[in-house]
Amino acid sequence: MSSELPPDDLEAIATCFAALWQALSRSGAEPRTPAETRLLADRVRDALDRRLDRLDAVEPGFIANSFALEAMVHEGALTQIHRLRHRDLGTRHALKTLRPDQADNVVARDLLLREAGFGARLRHRHVAAATAALRLADGRPALLMDWLPSSLSERMRKASFRRDEVAGIAAALLSGLEAVHAAGLVHADLAPDNLLYDGKDLATLRIADFGIALEAGRRHGDVDLAKAGRDGFSAPEQQAGEPLDGRADLYACGRILRLLLEDRADPPQAEEPLRKLAGQLACLDRDERPSSAGIALAMLHGIQKAS
Repeated sequence: MSSELPPDDLEAIATCFAALWQALSRSGAEPRTPAETRLLADRVRDALDRRLDRLDAVEPGFIANSFALEAMVHEGALTQIHRLRHRDLGTRHALKTLRPDQADNVVARDLLLREAGFGARLRHRHVAAATAALRLADGRPALLMDWLPSSLSERMRKASFRRDEVAGIAAALLSGLEAVHAAGLVHADLAPDNLLYDGKDLATLRIADFGIALEAGRRHGDVDLAKAGRDGFSAPEQQAGEPLDGRADLYACGRILRLLLEDRADPPQAEEPLRKLAGQLACLDRDERPSSAGIALAMLHGIQKAS
């Protein structure tokens, strides 16, 4: 039996394809932007992969046929984070995806997929990057991550920190940053609510949320973000929209350490070396900061040995 399609079928498919391409590449008389065309083509490809006969068809049941949705734990302006449970293993995971009303936001979609690519480059015990990229039934991309239920900001609201706890947090943060920077990236959004742990042991602290991370040497304007970062933690060069390197993350690290040292459970004189390190990291002039996370970590180790 011949596997070739009859000429009439090929002609009908070619006609439909031409009409499809016209719809993908133009909106009425106006051409779509390349990003819009790419997004629409991706939606069509996703529907074909799933053998759906409608672009808005939604498959019921489990995500990726493996994960049960337990709860939405966070919703931002562009994204949502859900808690999942693996249907067979019972393990918990986090899923980050676009809000349904942002499914066609080209910039948000590209940022999420960039974050997935960054996750493939990062494997470190103090980094919580995406472990896999999934596609939801409605076509939205999604990132699968380890589930870490508590943040440093939550812990800060409960009790003050001992000196050894502050030093341990600094060591975890700088160790994770060393891996991030070795991968050629700048996190650019370090803050207490992006530092997660298992809820019991601060030694499990990990750097999370690479949504606005950049390759070193780039600026956020390069990825269509006019302003990125947060007040109180973003380095001056980041606020000015300049190209970034790892020293921008060291600034945020210093600001975090200063916060931890403000309400101490130990006598003030016991914290002076750590306070001095925090000041060096959070120096307004980036040329006056340590040149790398590795050097800052060595400085911290020197403080710990001397104490």
